This record gives sequence, C-alpha cells and structure tokens, in this order.
Amino acid sequence: WRRSHVCTHLTCGERRGGCQGADSLRSISEIRSRTASLQAQLLLQMDPFRHVEPKEGLAWQTSREIIHIQVGKTGNQIGHEFWRDLCEEHKINYESQTDMGNYMGDNRLYSDHLPVFFTEGSKGRWVPRAILLDLNMHDLAMVTQAPLGDLYRPENIVGNDEGSGNCYAKAFHTEGPDLADRCLELVRKECEQCNCLQGVQFTHSLCGGAGSGLCGLVMKTLYDYLDKGSKCIMQNFTLVPAPGISDIVIENYNAALGLQDLLEYSNQVFFFDNTALTEICQKTLEQDVPSMQSLNNIVALCMSGLTSSIRFSGPLNADLRKLQTNLVPFKNAHFLTSAFAPLTAQGTKKYRKSGSVVDLALQMISKDNVTVKCDPLNPGDPREGILRSRFIASWASWRGSTFQSEEIDQVTYDMQKPNSRFDHFFPDWIPSSIASNLCEVPHTEWGESVSFVSNNTCVHEVFDRVIRQWDNMYQRRSHLHVYEQDGISAQDMMESRNVLQYISDMYCEIAQREDKFFEDNMIGNVPVINDAAIRTDEQLKIAQELKDLGDGNMFIERV
Repeated sequence: WRRSHVCTHLTCGERRGGCQGADSLRSISEIRSRTASLQAQLLLQMDPFRHVEPKEGLAWQTSREIIHIQVGKTGNQIGHEFWRDLCEEHKINYESQTDMGNYMGDNRLYSDHLPVFFTEGSKGRWVPRAILLDLNMHDLAMVTQAPLGDLYRPENIVGNDEGSGNCYAKAFHTEGPDLADRCLELVRKECEQCNCLQGVQFTHSLCGGAGSGLCGLVMKTLYDYLDKGSKCIMQNFTLVPAPGISDIVIENYNAALGLQDLLEYSNQVFFFDNTALTEICQKTLEQDVPSMQSLNNIVALCMSGLTSSIRFSGPLNADLRKLQTNLVPFKNAHFLTSAFAPLTAQGTKKYRKSGSVVDLALQMISKDNVTVKCDPLNPGDPREGILRSRFIASWASWRGSTFQSEEIDQVTYDMQKPNSRFDHFFPDWIPSSIASNLCEVPHTEWGESVSFVSNNTCVHEVFDRVIRQWDNMYQRRSHLHVYEQDGISAQDMMESRNVLQYISDMYCEIAQREDKFFEDNMIGNVPVINDAAIRTDEQLKIAQELKDLGDGNMFIERV
C-alpha cells in the first residue's frame, strides 16, 4: 500500500527520496482533495472576488488516522469500553438499531475529526477503525453480541477456536501466524482508506497467551512490513501481572516474553494492573465490589483523555509523535504510568471545587490515582536500598472550556520549581519536564478533567516483581516443557529474563543520578565538580569540559 516509486504529491514530480512529505501513507482520497484545492486556487486566480464554498467534509480529509487493534479477551474488553467512550463523546449512536453508527450531534466540533478513529460508511454510518483478534471465538462473541458490537466491521473480527492455552509460545509459533497474516491484510486495507496514518495502538494483557504471544507476533509483522523510516507510532495499552492477584500460573513467563517484544517493537507502552485499578474503585470511587467493566472504564478514561487533543481542536494540540518525543528522553525508556483526575465518589463530588487546576494537578500526581501498582512519590531510603522516584518526563492532557494555558503553565511550574513540595521528584537536568496540551471539550461523564502520563523511575518495581516470580518458577524448571514443545527453548526464556533485568537496571541508574554536576560553593571563580554525580568516564569528560567553560580556559585569548 506504500508507493515506492513516484511521489503522490501533485505538485512534486521528484522521486521518492527527493520528496520530504513522501514518507507518509497516501491514498486516492488525498489526491482528490489536493486536486479540489488546486482547482479552487485556480478559480481564485481567474476571479479574485469569487467566493468558493468549502467542501462539507474538507476538515475530515485533513485528519491523521489511528488504527486500533485489540488482542485477547482482556484487550477486547478494554477496547470495547474505549469505543463506548468515543461514541458518547462524538455523539455517535450505538443503542438504536435504526440509527446505529450515525452521527447525532449538531456541532461540527464533534464531527470534524471523526476520521481519526472512525471510517465513514454508507448512509452516514461511522465504523470504528478497529481490528479484533482472539484465539477464542466465544470471547469475541461476548464483545460483538453487546449493543456496541454491531458497530464493528464483521470482516475485521478475526479469530479461531484453537485457543492459546494461556501460553505465549502456542500463540506466537503455533496458532498465531495465520491470524497475524490476516491482520496484516486488514491493516493494509485500512491504510488504503487513510490520508496520513499517524499510528497503530494496541490494547492487550501480558498475562494470557493471546495478549502476549499473538500481540507480539502482530507487532513484529507490522514492524517488519511498515517502512522503518516512516513516522508511524506504535503504542500499547498493556495490562501487566498484578501483585497478589493471579489466575494464570505461567503469567510471569508470558509477561517476560511479551515485555521483550514491547521493548523491540513499541514506541511507548502504558502500564495498568488489576490491583491498582481495584484499589481506585474501592478506595476512591467507594465501590464495594467493583466489576470488570468498572476497571476497564478507568483504562478507557486514560485512553480517551490521552487522545482528546487528537480528536478535538484546542489551543494546545498534540499528536502521537509529539507525545513520544516528550515522554521518552532516553532510548528504550518508553514504559509509562498513567493517572486520571478527578476520580471521586458520587457522595463526595459536592465537596470538591469543579474545574480547579490546582486540585486536579494534586490528584493527577498522587499515587492513589496511578493505574499501576508503584509509588511515583516514593522518597526512598538509602539505608534500606530503596531508590527515590523521579519524574524524568511527564505529559498532562487537560480537558475543559474554562482552563487557561497561562494558569496551567504556572501550576505545573510551581510543582517542580526549587524548594517546592515535589522538587526532589523532578531532576534538575530535565527542566520543565511536564508538557501539556489543552482540549476545550470536557469529558461527557467527568466534565473538566486531566489525564496524566509520566515516565517515572518507579516503573522498575513492575519489572522487579515479574523477575522475582520468574526466578521462583525457573529455579525448579517449572512449566518449561510447555514452552519447549512449541518452539521456545530455555535459552530464549533466560534471554527474556535478562531483558527485564536490563530495563530495571536502566531505570534504577537514572534514579540514582545526581541533580548537579558541580557543588554550590566555588573556589574563586572555578566550579567544583560533584564527585557523587560522576559515574562514568563520559560523565567525567563532560563535567571537565563544563568546568573549563565556566572558568574560561576554553576561550581563545585575545592577543
């Protein structure tokens, strides 16, 4: 589906390598849109006073599309809640069979960017740009037979009844290749209908076989097929093994192999686990026995909030590439935590000030709102070997019509300025580490809200938990034969474990970095190097160059 010979730009006759815009996916609809624009410009040149009416769907043709793929039972249930949230926000009917998929709003604000996640069908019907994958047709039927299930395109629902047996190897090597090829063909067809593909996102779980093995195989297939130099972002909303909750014996083996795939093929990964989601429902929302739909709804809230600036216009817009640039300051450090605010029980809503930027900022950074079991505000204890958590990068997606960008900038600056309450959790070597975007359309249920994503060093706790449980099973060679009979050897298993250790050590090393290369006091005009901040020869070389710059030794003296 990618033109590899001549550029599709009508105004550019250069070959593929000479056109700067040729690395995006193009389609026939874009050429027609460009032709209409050139015709309008020609009419204006012939008659400058002629008024050319804009085409009704012109804003739709400028959207940058995202393909959504949901894999496994958990991934399909999370994705189902995500599409329900999107239909409510964009005024798309999913309850009445007569108007199923029709846009029911009267404001172009909700319809201008519908093609980001939806494809226009016949008779005004909007179809989710979603692909549903599973190795169990019964689990797929539970999603498709729901009221929202009629929205999905039937040919985009791919599965079989072979099952994965909760095993990564069976889903990756035995049962998955056929489904991965069919998924690749569906992605190709979806790309043909896109003007400019922005990215591909996945919802899945690393605990089961389909969510870890089949999703990893699909990611590898798409990564190999897509142009390596393209700007297509692959992001994952991933459920990881939760502490204290386990219904699959070999989930840590699956998680280790799945995290290795996420390291190689994904650009950014958002972590969730059932323990953190359950505590949010019980303690914050005051639900005694939360349902799985309540847990999935919190994940959907984070997903819809994160993509709000892509789906609606606002003063501070963003896209997936901008998110990835701001959230991943170091290579391979793309494992992120999420939070949503406000999360308040119905009985206590009246005691909170609605739309307060300060109140929402304090909630979004609190550990009670984090959707994975780790502490982003852990002060650390050197005597016990506990590291202090550090925000190396963050992103806040604000939604509301009353928010002002100046107020948001001031609040986020006050949170990380010197001598503030949270100063020790924000390193000085990354100034202004909280990026923001502002969307003027509030959430349909929670109103003025904020979705907060952070690249925090506390995420090493997730990897350490998986490593500990993995070691306990591997010491006795437990269940290794399940993977060996489907093509994964013990050496492959050990390699995946070493990858987890590498990621954990990388985040721990970042957490131990000192804020300053130099001491506060100086000897004359010469800065003094802080020995505690120097860990490698490269850092020593950089510090020495900065010292020479500070005392003027590297400047050329005038004769």
